[in-house]
Amino acid sequence: MLVKDVMIDDVFKVDPESSLLELVSCFIDKEIGSVVVVDQQQEPIQIITLRDLPKIFLFAPTPSNVEEILQTLGKDKKSLITVKVGMPLIEAINLMARFNISHLPVVDDNSKLVGLLSLKDIIKSVPNMMYIDHLTGLNNRLYLDLLIPKLKRTKGPIGFIMADIDNFKNINDLYGHLVGDEVLKAVAQTLRKNVKMSDEVIRYGGEEFLIILYRCDLDKVKMVGERLRQRVMEINFETNPNLKVTISLGGCEYRGEKNIMEYISLADQALYQAKQLGKNRVEVLRLEEKQEFCEIGPIL
Repeated sequence: MLVKDVMIDDVFKVDPESSLLELVSCFIDKEIGSVVVVDQQQEPIQIITLRDLPKIFLFAPTPSNVEEILQTLGKDKKSLITVKVGMPLIEAINLMARFNISHLPVVDDNSKLVGLLSLKDIIKSVPNMMYIDHLTGLNNRLYLDLLIPKLKRTKGPIGFIMADIDNFKNINDLYGHLVGDEVLKAVAQTLRKNVKMSDEVIRYGGEEFLIILYRCDLDKVKMVGERLRQRVMEINFETNPNLKVTISLGGCEYRGEKNIMEYISLADQALYQAKQLGKNRVEVLRLEEKQEFCEIGPIL
């Protein structure tokens, strides 16, 4: 879940020249809990919340405009924390907890205000957050249960890809689990950025990810898998420049027949085949190529 999925885009704004009366009217007329102060370029400067109002009227003389109000409250323009519209929601929640704040302005890539994230709106979204993996910001395996009815109704082919980070245990052993977490997050973000927004990327378990590609036949599954493999190889870790990460991928094509989990199992078998053939590669299988089940060792 991303910030844009929870934020409100109908934000009430004032500029530094707005009067105290205009500010108070916003709170009274609109029955809102916060107002964002913006400059002429519509970039957020600060937030004034409802709980700030009593403090304003305790000062003498009473501030006449928003600029003076910010000075009175000791709110430094440079101290405002903002989040990007495409940021994983869990990262925004971590910021709120770290700095003990209840509202965050949401900006686009040009730093212009596009929305507001509030703790109240996040709390309303708690049921949906059950389906979020808090480390990577991706949906978790539980989310797959919600998707299955949609997948069964989907017209056209669906591609399933299982991706697994190669030698992940060695990364944890050599660099520590904190670096391992950074690797998981970086790979997750890379996978998410390199498929369509309508496609699904799920942290399936540990260092394994399930990618669901709508309207994607087996040839395209192979092509997308190869692109993902190459993009992961390009990841650079600033604090560990010598660390290079690769993934192995297995794919298949689903056309609405039989059990969906059987096809996910088929993609997992293709992944195992990619591992057996040397790792850092993409393999695809058709259902008729599925081997008889046999117990296999852990995927490394």
